[in-house]
Amino acid sequence: MLSGFLGTVWGYPIAKVTLHVVDENGNALSGIPFQMGAVNPTEAESTYGPIIGKTVNGSIGKESPSAFGVLDYSAVDVPGYYNAGGKYRFTNAVSGKWQPWNPTVEVVVKPILNPIPMYAININLDIPVKDKPVGFDLEASDWVAPYGKGTVSDFIFSVSEKIPFVNYSQPYDVTWALSFSNKGDGIQSVLVPQNVGSALRLPRVAPKASYQATLVQELSLNGNKRLNGADGENQNYFYRVRTVLDEQGNVKSALYGKIAGTLQCWGDSKIHMIYYLNPTPNDRNMEFDPKKNLFKNLSDLQQVNAP
Repeated sequence: MLSGFLGTVWGYPIAKVTLHVVDENGNALSGIPFQMGAVNPTEAESTYGPIIGKTVNGSIGKESPSAFGVLDYSAVDVPGYYNAGGKYRFTNAVSGKWQPWNPTVEVVVKPILNPIPMYAININLDIPVKDKPVGFDLEASDWVAPYGKGTVSDFIFSVSEKIPFVNYSQPYDVTWALSFSNKGDGIQSVLVPQNVGSALRLPRVAPKASYQATLVQELSLNGNKRLNGADGENQNYFYRVRTVLDEQGNVKSALYGKIAGTLQCWGDSKIHMIYYLNPTPNDRNMEFDPKKNLFKNLSDLQQVNAP
């Protein structure tokens, strides 16, 4: 257990939080260096940054002021482990103390086990055609011919408009659908908070089953409210493509991958996604080595640095 304390320096309320630092199996970790603190209005009062010590028997303490009721915490550059951290936001101050008083926050620090080369890219796509399906090749990161240089339709996107999109201030009603080429291909949702916990956010192994054959999102503007079929900032996905089934319907061969964050589909025929693809058939390992990206010559905006 690691405890952080923020004192009533400069008249700011006191805040206190306890971090429960564990590995993926829930075992408490000692000897993990942490930095903790709060960013306050002036640079002279900024207390976040320096390593304050290591967890010893699960406990370490720190004091600093907190003007805004936010505590940052992170474990960085720990040999053999991924960086981990987050923010805790208190609700209000009562009698000089931020509330809730001394909450316990679990922090999972994941070991680096088996990072591998993968195709990984951050892309924004303009769908080349409406009202008909168009294939996208994940290894080529391009639409299939005649719209691009791709040869395999791993993802198949289609978009239809009940009310055509003109701009985001006028009414529109657009439906997006993602489908696949092969029986056994599919996608499944995984909800994991962003910017909290391990840099390896998603499970390190893709699921073996429960992939869905379609994903549909409806986007509309009605009374200035935009509706989106995604599940918000915690949304992520695993997917399976190029699936070959045996005579009994079991998966004989397939490629697995993940999408970090939501698959964002916009009314103006744009798609944004950060996707990873393991090129080895039947290998469900999703632990990417950012130094071994199989895509070459990516722009700065296309680079993927998270495992």
